[in-house]
Order: sequence, then C-alpha cells, then structure tokens
Amino acid sequence: MKMFVILFLLFMSVSSCFAQDYNIQCPRESLSSIEGESIIKKVTGLSFTSKKIAEIIIQSELNRALSSGFKADLEIFNIKRLKQGEFKSLTIENEQIKYRALSLSDFSAQTLCPFNSVIYQNKRIYYSHDIPFKFSAVITNEDIQHTLMSDEFQKELNKVNQIQGFEISTPLVEIKDNYIYFSLPVKTFLSKNPFHIRLKADLEVENNKLVLKNIKFISRSNIINISMLSSLINCLNPLAYEFNTFSSKYFKMDLTNAKIIDNKIKANGIFIINRNLNSK
Repeated sequence: MKMFVILFLLFMSVSSCFAQDYNIQCPRESLSSIEGESIIKKVTGLSFTSKKIAEIIIQSELNRALSSGFKADLEIFNIKRLKQGEFKSLTIENEQIKYRALSLSDFSAQTLCPFNSVIYQNKRIYYSHDIPFKFSAVITNEDIQHTLMSDEFQKELNKVNQIQGFEISTPLVEIKDNYIYFSLPVKTFLSKNPFHIRLKADLEVENNKLVLKNIKFISRSNIINISMLSSLINCLNPLAYEFNTFSSKYFKMDLTNAKIIDNKIKANGIFIINRNLNSK
C-alpha cells in the first residue's frame, strides 16, 4: 500500500491541472457609425428580414464549429450597421452541446459588450476581436457519462496508466442526493483484482475550475489519506475535464459559479469566441 501511495503522489506532481484567467476587453465603437434607424425600415419589416438572415448565418457557423444545434437571436442597431457586421448583442441557446469531452444541457449565452462586430466574406464569418458571453448551463448524469467515455478523457487515463505499478479504470461518477459520488477502480501489481476508492464530495468553483470539496470516503475499507488523494481525484474529475478540453484557439470557457440543485449541476461563467482575423 505504501508503494501505491508513492505512485499516486508521483502522478500528482506531474499532473497538469491548471486554470486560465481571461481579461474581458470590449471593442471600441466608432462614433461615425452611430445613427438612428429610419421609420420606413421599421414599418416595412426590412430590419427583421435582414436580422433573420444574419441569425441563420451565425447559427450555421456555430453548428459547423461545434457540431451542435444552436439558435441565435440578434439585437441590432440598424440595417446599415448590420450590413457592416455591427450589432448590439447576440444570444445563443442550445438544448445540449456535445463537443469532444464537453457535454452541457440547457446552454444559454449572451454577449457581454454593448457593441460587437463580425466580418462576413466568402460565405464565412470572421472575428476581428474576441466576443465574450456570459453563459449558464446544466450538467446532468448523462453529460458526465459522455465525458467519461470520450476519447479525450480515455487518453488522459492512458497517460496515468503508463506509470508502472498500477492501473486505473474509468471512474464511476454520479450525482445523487445532491452530492458527487465517485468510485475509482484501481489495480496494482500487488493484487489481481481491482479495489475501489469510493467517496462523495461537494462541488465548488476554485480558480475557474470545478473542484471536489469536503471529500469523504464512504467505505471503511479505504485507508488512504484523503489529503494525499484529493489532487489526483480532482485531476481525474470529469466535471473539471469537460471545460479543460473545450478551451482551444477557437473558444475559451471559464466558470464563475456552480451548485448542485435537484441532482443537477447548475453552472455559469464566461464563454469567449476567439478572434480569428488579424487587424490590418
């Protein structure tokens, strides 16, 4: 058992569990482009028609990038500015996002800045600046299972198992009684059959990550010190891993709050579409 603890500590020392900080900066609005919308445009419905076309284009771009079914709703200044790619705000919604290891239900996001702009050319949308959103979402047991079985999470397990001396199988993770229940199957060279580290924990956001707190063993057979094990458990925590794998050169996602309510995790935070067009 001492060797097992040593191996765990070794893994904790080389694990790359870190959080990212995002500095939200809104783009400046050009005063020369500010003007009122004419009464004729409002009456004819031209504004609504053009707005719907823009929404469909944005929906298509998001769905292409994330292989999902987004709905977009634009609030615009006027038609002229919309044709220039300028708009007040954008709200996007999706019943369920599944992207790599990420799975979220009831996703909703709205832009944070009072002025936003995109460039539409060659039937594609480009972003000359980061577009930050505030978002809310729900994580269910179904979402957790998607993460556990994802290629990205399984690759992380394989990295752990490359350390000689023990093998960790896919954890069993479930939300019930408003706690996170975690069962980690571990097999060592000292035994043929795996034993299970079983625990329950609360959930908090710490340094923009979902972290298991107040970890308690729920089996008396476990004799490993919790303080030694908590870092490893949190590194293999699929709830935190969801958001780690989502952030890329295209998107960023950061958490500000999360709470278990009715056996679902209700979370909110910052979602950013990264700039993909350099300023000339």
